Amino acid sequence: MEMTLYLDLVLNGFDTGGVEPILAKGERFFLAASVLRALGLGAHLPTGGEGPVALGAIDGMHTRYDSAAQKLFLTVPANWLPMQRFVQDKLTEEKKARASFGAITNYDAYATQANGLANLSLWSEQRIFGPFGTISNTGVAQFAFEGDDSNSESRASYRHYDTTWRYSDQDRVMTAEAGDIVTHALAWSSTIRLGGVQISRDFSVRPDIVTYPLPQFSGQASVPTSVDLLINGVQSMHSAVQPGPYSLTDLPYINGAGEATVVTTDALGRRVETSVPFYVASTLLRPGYTDYTVAVGAQRNRYGLADFDYGAPSINASYRRGLLPALTVEAHAEAAPHLALGGLGLLAQIGERFGVVNIAASDSHRPGNRNGIGKEMLPTDGQQFVTGYQYTHRNLTITAQKIWRTRGYTDLSTYDPRFTRLARSSLQVAASLTLKPVGSISLGYFDIRPSVGRRTRFATISDTLPLWHGISLSLSANRQLGALSGGAHGWGGYAQIVIPFGAYGTASAGWSRQADGESTEHISATRSVAAEGDFGWTASYQHANGTGHAGGSDSVEASGTWRGPFAQFQGGIYGDVRDTTRWAEAQGSIALMDGAVFAGNRVSDAFAVVSTDDVRGVPVRYENQLVGKTHSGGHLLVPYATSYYPAKYEIDTLSLPADLQARMVEQRVAVQYGSGYLVRFPMKHVLTVLIRLTDPTGKPLPVGTPVHAAKAEAYVGWDGMLYLSGINRGEKLEASLPSGTRCIATVRAVPAASAGQVRLGPLVCRTAPNP
Repeated sequence: MEMTLYLDLVLNGFDTGGVEPILAKGERFFLAASVLRALGLGAHLPTGGEGPVALGAIDGMHTRYDSAAQKLFLTVPANWLPMQRFVQDKLTEEKKARASFGAITNYDAYATQANGLANLSLWSEQRIFGPFGTISNTGVAQFAFEGDDSNSESRASYRHYDTTWRYSDQDRVMTAEAGDIVTHALAWSSTIRLGGVQISRDFSVRPDIVTYPLPQFSGQASVPTSVDLLINGVQSMHSAVQPGPYSLTDLPYINGAGEATVVTTDALGRRVETSVPFYVASTLLRPGYTDYTVAVGAQRNRYGLADFDYGAPSINASYRRGLLPALTVEAHAEAAPHLALGGLGLLAQIGERFGVVNIAASDSHRPGNRNGIGKEMLPTDGQQFVTGYQYTHRNLTITAQKIWRTRGYTDLSTYDPRFTRLARSSLQVAASLTLKPVGSISLGYFDIRPSVGRRTRFATISDTLPLWHGISLSLSANRQLGALSGGAHGWGGYAQIVIPFGAYGTASAGWSRQADGESTEHISATRSVAAEGDFGWTASYQHANGTGHAGGSDSVEASGTWRGPFAQFQGGIYGDVRDTTRWAEAQGSIALMDGAVFAGNRVSDAFAVVSTDDVRGVPVRYENQLVGKTHSGGHLLVPYATSYYPAKYEIDTLSLPADLQARMVEQRVAVQYGSGYLVRFPMKHVLTVLIRLTDPTGKPLPVGTPVHAAKAEAYVGWDGMLYLSGINRGEKLEASLPSGTRCIATVRAVPAASAGQVRLGPLVCRTAPNP
């Protein structure tokens, strides 16, 4: 007997949610090939068209028909089903960074006075920003005053630092710079200053992108299952998984070695746990990802000593690409007149959890030429070899790097050998171990062979031991290896105990010893300044025990800091108790935006100006932290926004008058680097009306009676009072009475006021027929 049944399909215990026509011929069932392909079973079907497929003819598939439930159960091997991927490609929400047109000046004025000599330095930064990017200029003006009031001399100077234009394209993940720039370097190349242009990949403009390889944990489920992923014992993901293979890469931000535990739970409550070690290295690039930088310009000489001293034209370029999850390759090149340099490197992960090694080799060629002082230089060739190792764990971190250079090796950072030369070799090894009984222990060994001078070798060990109630003890020792001046060996170190007093600050006392034998005892107390503004202070006393004929000395330091909404001020004294130096400092910023001028604390990154449309006194929160209230003009400067991060700005409307409404109370905004953005919260004043509604006998309508107006719905309160906003003359108010009947009241007149609160009534609500 042949018939067509319309049945629910259940695949490996998972209800597919579809009702499909199934041809039944006795005990045999036929299903369209297109339906089976949609279920991911196309690879296991007999060759043919789109016609019905005999389910019993498919090897490995089992069927069961439930006539009572009108369901057809299909069971296949789990590896037949399509792969389910749970992938995290983004760390945060993607948000287009914004910048309003405006300008800002950061300043830091620092003055000292001692022995009749006074100095004043004024560092300043000027920025102009907008959708075109940011143009910034930095420099410092210095003033010196010597002598008494009747016979004094003064000197003034200005030193220019940098003038730079910067623009970032988030879509291309790229940043372009022009002017005074600092080149980006690899771990085995050098950074230099140029006057020119630089184009580079800049992943910092897209904090939502995960650039490093994430481990993948795979499995397969025969029946519908829930999967939990635990990273180092902490749950990071929970998801329902359908029958079939699956892979998990939905990991939180983590770096280093760890252990992942995958827990599956089926419909019957049976649990299976599988633990897998892994290693995440943020220094690697994901396969297919590239990182690059190209800089062209003239070298900056005597930075901080001369204003516009530019030297030889130079090219500096680097390139990185992720080839495999465990392999990233690097290349670097430099060129200038009489210098060519090229090098290759790689970073490779060792196994699943044993860290990362890096290897690099570069070669430089310098043909003969005359240096800057006219001396003939012979052609030189040189090589550099670098190898290193990094391992990170929750309780253990190890880093090591060895550099070898032949005598003739040079790069752009040592283009003029009169100023600086690269070390012939260096070895740096550091390790830190954190254990509850002994605290955090750090070890280090350093060995440097300069091109000129004596070899330096020393070893260090330190430990920070938590005691009780937040008290900690820090111990450190370092040892010079090899002969010092005079053929002596020296060791140094310190011991310090820190006692916290909560909001009142911290106190510390300690002892230290220098390699030459001099020892020092000190005691101090400090109260830090909160980011949102407060008063802080520090006071310390130090006694030094000199060696030989030096004798001892006593020194003091005392200072106070006040950070307000418009600037930060500091002042104090320091130095020998018999000859102290007095100092004072003021730092902050002045911004111009939205046709107004704002004074605030120093802006190191980006900032925002919150506008509430001329409404003052509105509380403003940044990332759920109260940062202040809007001032006159309805503005508030938020000076510490993190560029490209979609931060939350919100206003608190609970304290606003009843006739003032905000169209929105929360926004998420990302600001471009070095820029400012106007975060506007539109406000409007509305007319609010209190109306007393009564029935024809003058009795107030019952409490809770719903009333419908043209643009709003409200409920009657005590004594028939009704609160509405934005009501018009002639508007009808329809009330739904508890008895099930309706009544209508008409607003005959509305006061001429456009804002505020007025009272109307009593208005009579007359019974109306039900519709």
